[in-house]
Amino acid sequence: MFIEYTTWPNVKKYYDAGGDFAVLAVGSTEEHGRHNPLGTDNIGPNVLLDLIDEKAHDDVLIAPTVPYGNADDLVGFPGTLSIGYELLYRVVDRLCGQLYDYGTRRFLIVNGHGPNIKPLSAVCEELNRRGCLAALANWWLMAGEINPAWGGGHGGAEETAAVMAYDPSLVDTDAYGPQDLANDISDELPTAGWDNVLYKGVHVAFPRDACRYAGNGWIGPDDPALATPEFGREMMRGVADYLVDLIGAMRRTDLPEPMPVRTVEAYGRG
Repeated sequence: MFIEYTTWPNVKKYYDAGGDFAVLAVGSTEEHGRHNPLGTDNIGPNVLLDLIDEKAHDDVLIAPTVPYGNADDLVGFPGTLSIGYELLYRVVDRLCGQLYDYGTRRFLIVNGHGPNIKPLSAVCEELNRRGCLAALANWWLMAGEINPAWGGGHGGAEETAAVMAYDPSLVDTDAYGPQDLANDISDELPTAGWDNVLYKGVHVAFPRDACRYAGNGWIGPDDPALATPEFGREMMRGVADYLVDLIGAMRRTDLPEPMPVRTVEAYGRG
């Protein structure tokens, strides 16, 4: 049940009946290559939410998607809008706190953007300390584990196919091109993917703005030209089915005890 499409009495009825599960998606508004819309990291999670709602309609509450994330390293590409690490943490923590006050004790956060992981993990840790089950589902990483053929990088075939699953017309296929990665540091420290350089066969992170080294904007092993709507629909259905099963497993799991003190002794260990 989507909160934004229902009434508050229906939400109250859900909690009064013992419902305690909420799903919240968090995306980002940022570049994904010259070919993809800036809302790619929102579109993918929203496709998953629609599919989850088809199967678990009245069994879970689905909160409105947070469309901004921690994308500071991409603001060199016009249109990218980032709220950064700290503000993202505060926004999601506040939203989850309100859902907690209504009665939510089981949370599934569907994440669409890599640099969101740390602040969202911090929110989940806080919820766990309060006696909640909180899972963080980084859908693009999970897709590659469910089926290795689906895995990919930033703006590559995987994410392009996810957009196509929603609306193929949003992808500008005429803008496909090479990654155009530049050795912006030195030829001795060549660029080797997101933030990384390769030195003596070892990847070393050099955090910096992506516009320094990614001329096209897509970064990864999967050429976006390989994306198709059929690929996208199969992948998103597969990930959504997995998440519905995960929701079922979380429902069958006992809630953890609240953690008033963060010590080993509080776990009954040590």
